[in-house]
Amino acid sequence: MSGYDLSRPVLDQLREAADIVAVIGDHLTLRKTGRNYVGLCPFHGEKTPSFNVSREKGTYYCFGCKRGGDVIDFVMEIERVQFAEAVERLADRFGVRLPPASPQARRRKDEQEQLAEVMEAAQAVFVRHLADDRPRAFLERRAVPLEVAAEFGLGYAKGEWRVLYDELRKRFPERVLIAAGLVVEGDEGRVWDRFRDRVTIPIRNVRGRIIAYGGRALGDENPKYLNSPETSLFSKSQVLFQLDRAARAFASASRAIVVEGYFDCIALHQAGLIETVATLGTALSEQHARELARRVPRVVVCFDGDTAGRQAAVAALRTLLAASLDVSVLLLPEGQDPDDVVRREGGERFQARVAAAFPADAFLLEMMGSTRQERRRNLLRTLEIVDACPDPVRRFEMRETLAHGAGVPLEELGSLGAPHVVARQATAEGLPEQAEMALLRSFLHDLEPTRSAAFIREFPVDGICHPGVRRVIEILQRRTAEGAVVELTGVLSEITEPLDRRLLASLEHEAPQTPQERIPSLIELVRRRSDRLKSARLIARIREAEIAGDTEALAQLKAEQSELIKKRSKPS
Repeated sequence: MSGYDLSRPVLDQLREAADIVAVIGDHLTLRKTGRNYVGLCPFHGEKTPSFNVSREKGTYYCFGCKRGGDVIDFVMEIERVQFAEAVERLADRFGVRLPPASPQARRRKDEQEQLAEVMEAAQAVFVRHLADDRPRAFLERRAVPLEVAAEFGLGYAKGEWRVLYDELRKRFPERVLIAAGLVVEGDEGRVWDRFRDRVTIPIRNVRGRIIAYGGRALGDENPKYLNSPETSLFSKSQVLFQLDRAARAFASASRAIVVEGYFDCIALHQAGLIETVATLGTALSEQHARELARRVPRVVVCFDGDTAGRQAAVAALRTLLAASLDVSVLLLPEGQDPDDVVRREGGERFQARVAAAFPADAFLLEMMGSTRQERRRNLLRTLEIVDACPDPVRRFEMRETLAHGAGVPLEELGSLGAPHVVARQATAEGLPEQAEMALLRSFLHDLEPTRSAAFIREFPVDGICHPGVRRVIEILQRRTAEGAVVELTGVLSEITEPLDRRLLASLEHEAPQTPQERIPSLIELVRRRSDRLKSARLIARIREAEIAGDTEALAQLKAEQSELIKKRSKPS
């Protein structure tokens, strides 16, 4: 966390002061061509320059690897630093004074620094006891050599009630030990160590700092695994175990492997699958999926080979599909977990298993049942999972596979979740993604701001298929309603999603320039698609109301349908 005010006005001032050509020119040779500059991309090997820099727009874009963004994005990528650090480096270079954070923010930063210091002090205590008889015997049973345990920072919390407390109380106030989740406060103010007689597993953030601990019981105690509580440093729905190590392997592997357990993750790292991360005793969350989507295009889910593991894999698959990730699922033998399998078979054979993992639709088909009767019975529920995928083409392909496997004719599938099929058909009828890009380029680059605002104000955004284009237009509509000028820098300052920032950086270079007189007809195509989607949704809701016998809802829905038909019949 930065000690400075990083609000939007401050960042806008920095972007204006920071010369993107000078910053990028420190890392590669740029040659001026027209209004822009070109050079060899620093992010992938190439012999012909495809890296384009616009000083006027303050953006960069590579036609080869599709990376792009503004000057802050470039510093983050090229120097591998977090957002706040990139801002501070640029401010220092261009003499921009960053205002101090609020007293509250500064106080939070100081508290977090103290908690991080406590965590490191606890780690020193835990690792000191790793070679004791009890933890050493446990690790031997798990086939984890002491040197591997030390590499992953494993330690041991002794069984007495206040060993850690007594050690750390010499240096830190009791309230800090409680706030860090290392000490529990009971009735009448009594305190004791949270972790006792457990192998401790440090949980680190992506920068490698310890933010929490997991504790594995050595005997039959419940719970078998105990995690730190939620603190200002730690939220288990946002943290993936070993992400700090795995992130370094993502570029070469082009994937992440997700497992459920600490020791599953450690075993796969030992076997050479360093791109493995683990959830922390919780379901894979939307935050986890977004974190992975920022770093890899593909995820392999590898949970335990039992009913609970497979059901958890189904839930994870839905969440990952919603984040636009390519997902496959590795099914393990019944009753076995990744740790068991990789120890028995070795890394090479496990690698082969990963390579042969089920694609998402094949896994779902497997889960639907072994007979067509079972699959038909489970088809609707499974289609709801597939519909989480925002890519209409990929969603259509998966639906087609599931329908075929269930023995349902594809033409009948159109009535099951029709809005998505209609969206796919609308795309085929003349409004491909390139046209959506062309519209966005027109709004942000080619039209006068006042004319852009007139188009944006009434734009039928629900007729847009590409989620990134839709998000940008929604921001433009809000800014227009607030009276803000329609401009690229203003939109960039509001968007944090890397893929959306790359989309904006690519507009001037990848999207076609559209004659102004053509823009209304493109918008009309979007409007027609929007009406088709509304119509399809109404048909589905009418069918539900008919089945339920809800005459009041049915009358209301048919009235809406009639109004929509009248609207669509009017000449445009």
